Parts: sequence; structure tokens; C-alpha cells
Amino acid sequence: MNASRQGIAHATLIAPDLEQVVAAYTTQLAMRLHERSTLTTDDAAALDLQHLTGAPLAWLANPLGEPVLRIIEDPQAVVGEPMFRHGWLSLEVLVGDIDTLAAGLQAPFKVLGAAANLELSDAIRAAQVLGPCGELLYLTQIKAPVPPFDLPMTDATLASTFIGVMTTHDREASQRAWSALLGAKGWAFDTKITVLNRAYGKPLEGRYPVAVVPMAGQCMVEIDQVELPRVETTRHAGQHSLCLRLPAVDDATLRDAGWQVTAIGNRRSLRGPAGEHVELSR
Repeated sequence: MNASRQGIAHATLIAPDLEQVVAAYTTQLAMRLHERSTLTTDDAAALDLQHLTGAPLAWLANPLGEPVLRIIEDPQAVVGEPMFRHGWLSLEVLVGDIDTLAAGLQAPFKVLGAAANLELSDAIRAAQVLGPCGELLYLTQIKAPVPPFDLPMTDATLASTFIGVMTTHDREASQRAWSALLGAKGWAFDTKITVLNRAYGKPLEGRYPVAVVPMAGQCMVEIDQVELPRVETTRHAGQHSLCLRLPAVDDATLRDAGWQVTAIGNRRSLRGPAGEHVELSR
């Protein structure tokens, strides 16, 4: 939808109640209704959501007028916290003033952790927020450069998703897959993740194996290794997919690195080793 954005072009959420989610984002996160439509056959295939062909959807734009969030209605989708299944965990969204924004949030948003500086750098300040369809948002303010990472900054109330955060049972396998897709190895380290420690009832200083892989457009993917029991497949509400716009990578390379690849016209539907879905637009 956003033809000019490199890296993470937009995110897709699944919502049991489309109107509730649209109202929450437009009244509390300064987003604007950009377009209403229904899910086309081609888009449903690209998202691996063929069962939702024809479903109502809405595109939301940020205060800069860029459509960065697509919400698709599925009344049968089950709302649950994403910390308890592998795959996409959170959208890390760039904001201009996290303290003011987080302080104004109310139901159906739930602030899980007050705004605080990250262990990685005092130049990064974030709050964790659970949204109305079970999506987890890391609302993040970048105050200054943080080498070696290439991170964006903004004065807008809310800009766009710049990091996709996922959980996996195997950091090495997921980093290998994402490095093949993004053309960069990235970095691997251990760090504390407060939102996960709270969810799992662990000491707040507990640390996890993490990898970060950079992509075009000052974006990244963060890979958090956590041990979770197997979850039976269901129709989950919340974060479903990220649409990426990247330099071309041949399908054989992606499959060798652990991706499941399905071609839909000039797009690719990808499933990663941890079950994360990517809509790849070339």
C-alpha cells in the first residue's frame, strides 16, 4: 500500500471487531482512517488468509499521511497475549514523545510497562502496550544515534513500525533465515526483556538470547529465543504479518535458509522457522 517505504512497508492486524480497533487507534494514537475496503483474492493469498477473502478491512495512516497499518476483521479470531506463542511478538513503533503518549492511553489499550530507558542505551526510551486485538506494541522514542545500529528518529506523535519483534525456539535458525532474506548477518547477544519476564513470572533481570538483523529503511527484525510449550493452531487475533519491500532474493536461497515460499504474482508469501508471516513485495 505504501509504495515509497523501503524495509517495513506496513503491518497487518487481525481483529474480531474492526470498528473497535479503528476507533482506538484513531482516537488515542493519532492515526487517521485512510481507506475502507474488503480483502481481495490476491491479497488474501499473499497473506495466507484465503479463508478471509471478502472480509472488511481498514487502512490507517500515521500523522504524516502514510498508510502503515492494515486491519482485517475476523469475528472468529481468538484474542490472546502473543508472549505465549512463537512467531510475531510485537510491532516496535517509532514515536516522538513516549512519556506523553503512554500517559494518555486508556482502555482498550493496556500499558504493561511504564516508559523507561532500554538497557541497550539511554537514548532509547520505550513503553510496552497491549492493544485491543491482542497486539503488543513497543512504542519507542529514539533520542540520539545508537551505533552500530542505524535507527530513525521522529518529531511526529507516531511514525511507523521500524522493528518487527518475534520469538523463536531457536535463535540460530531464525537468524540464519532472516540474514538470508535481508542480506546481513546482524548481531547476537543476551539481554533482559522486561515484558517477557513479567508475562512468564520470572525475575525482571532475567536475560534471553537475542539477535538483531538490519534491513533497508532504518528498520530491523529482533529475534528473541524463548522456551514455550507447543500451542495448537487457532485463528489468532493480533499481529499477523509484516509487508517488506527489499532487494530481490531468489526463492531457492530463501528455502535453503528455512523459509516456506509461495509466489503470488510479483509478491511472495513467506513463513519463517518460528511461524512468522511475511508479505514480500518487490
